[in-house]
Amino acid sequence: TMVITLLVCSLLLNTCASAVSSSSSSSTNWGMSNRQSVNEKYGRISDDEFILTPKQIETFHKEGCVTIPGVLTENEVAELEFVFDRFMSDEIPVPAKDHCDMSKPFGIPKSEWSIVNCMLPTRYYPLLQGNIYERLTASMARQLFPMSNMTKDYDQLLNKRPGKEDAVFAWHQDMGYWPGPKALGVNITDTCTFSLAIDDSMEENGCLRYVVGSGVAKKLLSHKPLSRSRDEGHALTIEIQPDEEIRLAPAKRGSITIHDEYVVHGSSGNKCKDKQRRTYVLAYRAGDVVEAERRIGFTHSHNDDVNWDTFNDGEEHRLNTQEAS
Repeated sequence: TMVITLLVCSLLLNTCASAVSSSSSSSTNWGMSNRQSVNEKYGRISDDEFILTPKQIETFHKEGCVTIPGVLTENEVAELEFVFDRFMSDEIPVPAKDHCDMSKPFGIPKSEWSIVNCMLPTRYYPLLQGNIYERLTASMARQLFPMSNMTKDYDQLLNKRPGKEDAVFAWHQDMGYWPGPKALGVNITDTCTFSLAIDDSMEENGCLRYVVGSGVAKKLLSHKPLSRSRDEGHALTIEIQPDEEIRLAPAKRGSITIHDEYVVHGSSGNKCKDKQRRTYVLAYRAGDVVEAERRIGFTHSHNDDVNWDTFNDGEEHRLNTQEAS
């Protein structure tokens, strides 16, 4: 009887130990899972918030450009793509110079366009306002410049048509197109411009390229117009030096690039015979800057009377263009 009792007790002890071990293991696994979920604080956490990593923020400020992969889902991109293509097909009309080729003079027949440009799509199609891309990028803009009340400044749709090797965005700084602090009466220029890849953006179809760190000094370099005046064409260009570090910024469909207002950037033509390069651009600037732009009549519309060749800010390329005209 004593032997049987000892065997029963031994079995009970083993069972209890096994249960405790299992419980402990389960508790440990839950704890690890919980800690992982706590640590997964970067990336997209809702339809309104995408948390950038410290490294992504640092890269943006040091290099002038950063790529953020996988921001939107395939279904979300497809919804925006549907509206995008309605602009490209003229189903949604865009007036005058706000619908143009960004690589050529105004007045070129649309059949010959290489970079189809639609400025301010949410102005001409208000139903696009407040879309998920706007909401997520607004949260990122606040993280990049937490003290600047970052505000949506403008939006833009761009399409490099297939096989258009002349669909080249000339090297430039965005500030070359925009009024400087002197013209606006402000001391800051804080800007982050987001480019959503509707198509895979690769070297072959003319992805963004930039001169690493070229905007750190916050200095506007001397540009020259590709045409003689803004009445003939909107594009500006700048010369870069052979020893400058040029980096490509490819982006998969649904990913974005973010660049600042002073980084020197551009892109090559589309060498792919069967691939477009469609890009949805959203720019955010400090709230004071946006308010000052609007006060002088600058809205980023190519139809504005106030534009890069009329700013009274003393920049060399504006003076040269004014003298030439």
